[in-house]
Amino acid sequence: MAALSKEGNAVPLPAERVADLPADPVAQMTMAASTPAASRALRAGMRAPLFTLADASGQQIALEDLLSEGPVVLHFCRGAWCSFGDEGFVELAAIHQDINALGANAVSIAPPCSVRTRDTPLPMRELQDHDMKTARAYGLAFELPATLRPRYESLGYVPPSTRKAGSWLVPLPATYLLDRDGIVVLAFIDVDYRRHFDPRSLLSALRVLQTRKIHAGRHDL
Repeated sequence: MAALSKEGNAVPLPAERVADLPADPVAQMTMAASTPAASRALRAGMRAPLFTLADASGQQIALEDLLSEGPVVLHFCRGAWCSFGDEGFVELAAIHQDINALGANAVSIAPPCSVRTRDTPLPMRELQDHDMKTARAYGLAFELPATLRPRYESLGYVPPSTRKAGSWLVPLPATYLLDRDGIVVLAFIDVDYRRHFDPRSLLSALRVLQTRKIHAGRHDL
């Protein structure tokens, strides 16, 4: 996990601890399977791949258009079928107004699932990553062990269609902050899907970006 320093460099941030969670064999197997993907995922300092995805209403949302308005927060989550991931999304959506006030847009990205979405929509736009093409472009996909697949299906997860026979991809949760050039300035990637990203770290990084923009504007005068 990384964020911006005052000088604009990527620096590590401490991860939130999962407090008092009991040992979970399913979680342990999932973490072991996703660790190689996490080591290859998009990191701070890299340029984010562009994409165009539809929201729940069918409106096409292009990353390039969002970047033209300012910094962008991308929240990759497992989907509504995962209670841990959904809780993290709700926490991030709770500061959506603060994100906008700091000049940024925020969207969540998840594959479609069979679980019914919440009755009251959250203010943060939810984009549907069909076939997990965007997650794969960001390095946020891994093969789930066959022994865990019935468990995931029972929770409502629907694996994406791929050309590889027998493939069973699952998204790796991650949160990115991109500057308006599309460069990752903060990246939170954790193989333990029970761990939530601390929104305060995101707001701190956005304030740094805002300060840099103000200073750059003064130098242009």
